[in-house]
Amino acid sequence: MTIRIPLLAFCRALLLSGLCLFLISPAAQAVDLSLKSMRVGNLARAYFSERGGRGMPQPLIIALHGSGSSGSLLARNTGLTEIAEAAGYMVAYPNGTGLTIDARTWNSGGCCGYAQMHKVDDVAFIRALIDKLVSEGLADRSRVYVAGLSNGGMLAYRLAAEAPELFKGVAVVSAVLDVPPETVKAGVPVLHIHGSDDPFIPFLGGVGPKEATQVPRLSVAKTIDAWVKANGADPRPDINDIPDTAGDGTSVRQYTYHSKSDPQAVVLYEIKGGGHNWPGGTAPMSNGGKASQNLDASRVIVEFFNRHGGQRPADDAADRNLPPGTATPMAPAAPTQPTR
Repeated sequence: MTIRIPLLAFCRALLLSGLCLFLISPAAQAVDLSLKSMRVGNLARAYFSERGGRGMPQPLIIALHGSGSSGSLLARNTGLTEIAEAAGYMVAYPNGTGLTIDARTWNSGGCCGYAQMHKVDDVAFIRALIDKLVSEGLADRSRVYVAGLSNGGMLAYRLAAEAPELFKGVAVVSAVLDVPPETVKAGVPVLHIHGSDDPFIPFLGGVGPKEATQVPRLSVAKTIDAWVKANGADPRPDINDIPDTAGDGTSVRQYTYHSKSDPQAVVLYEIKGGGHNWPGGTAPMSNGGKASQNLDASRVIVEFFNRHGGQRPADDAADRNLPPGTATPMAPAAPTQPTR
């Protein structure tokens, strides 16, 4: 079954979670996605993907939507598919669970909505999805990555904490650990993107002013500390400031934590002045605060995965097959002394 995502698509606010994405995208181009289903336990689960069954198995990105959204909306509103597939990846966009199509959530531990209340085993679902795509000859099991937004980012972190052997890297936007930090025992390369003014998942932790459930969240610092420790990285990051070239009132500070074996074991992009949004995306959350255009999150995520084994073996340069976009250096150009 092939679905063409409508030009005007949005999801209603999900009161049970307070982390939903109200998406409006009048300027985005439609993307054709193939909707497939599979059974995991007693549940029928759905996912979207574009790639057919031809060619060699590709590195795989599992991309997880925010609550109240869907895999197809995440695809069209981030541009991740176009950038990732040009670089040789397959991207799969699974759907969460919910009573209605605009109330899907993930069970990331302490959040969110239907999935959390019904103890849906989303870790088992993603395991099964990876197994299916590998068995079909589409995905390379040795090069699997996970990325997520908001509640989807929380699940990405839970997956990396509970099943680190599955993933070569994790990328999270506007989310924090939703399982105890001590759950993180094995190192996985981590890329984290977060707005300093996020009204739903505060950068400094606690309860966001627009969080309906009033559930306190872990801080970004404590989340990053858990992964720095697990990766054996130096807790003193190199820091690089990226100015507001887009003129949208935001700027970017990049923190890079290196280990002995990985110069980018953990990378944090703090979007100063930014809110609860996917930087560079086409559909900002209506009440999520500023959506920065000073960082192309999709491009940065693919570059990060390239640097952790995802690139084509014959590629000499990680960017060779990436389409034009915001070129944000992953390595600090002019590091300064840590300020925190």
